Amino acid sequence: MHRLLAIIFSGLAIGLAGCASSPGGTGIGEAVSVASFPETDSAQPDATSPAYRLSVGDLIDISVFQVPDLTRSVQVDAAGQISLPLIGVVKAGGRTPHELEGDIAAKLGARYVRSPQVSVFLKESAGQRVTVDGAVRNPGVFPIVGQMSLVQALAEAKGLDDVADPEGVLVFRSVSGKRLVAKFDLSAIRAGKAADPPLAGGDTIVVDQSGLKSTWKQFRESLPVGALFTPLL
Repeated sequence: MHRLLAIIFSGLAIGLAGCASSPGGTGIGEAVSVASFPETDSAQPDATSPAYRLSVGDLIDISVFQVPDLTRSVQVDAAGQISLPLIGVVKAGGRTPHELEGDIAAKLGARYVRSPQVSVFLKESAGQRVTVDGAVRNPGVFPIVGQMSLVQALAEAKGLDDVADPEGVLVFRSVSGKRLVAKFDLSAIRAGKAADPPLAGGDTIVVDQSGLKSTWKQFRESLPVGALFTPLL
């Protein structure tokens, strides 16, 4: 995590240095509302969407009506497959849960279960992840389950540490090959004065430390607060 933070810091420093000759230069472009941007580069449909396609590492719950012995949680392996009793290996990667339901039902119905009713639910999506770094108690990479918000992601990282600045929470996002950043005030979100923004797969959250006297602080203070993503130049 420290290496990731160093990469981000160095990238910002280069951008700021490149703009130093321009009066008021900050290394950022014009802020645009997040609602006006298309999906992130790493995004696919939300994990709760019927269009979501399973990927390696996803954890899924499978149940067959009135056949409790076939009910289980399985993980999509590195080959994009799962293994089930009676029918063996089944391709799961690249398929929607509904498509997988149909395949499992067809295989069970061919020899083992009369008119099987199969349900497949995504329990945990490995394909959709966010990175939380900086002044948090447990930095790391966390799966997005359902629609994850900024506050929920920080809770996964065990919250802010003792030196964190709650007004200096940055979210980095890649859209159409561009690197964007937005600043959020966690205190305002917790107080209900600002919305808790939804996250997208591939987002990186960096929590700044308080009292920094550096280019990083200068960069942070140049950003608008709220759901406005600003391109990095």
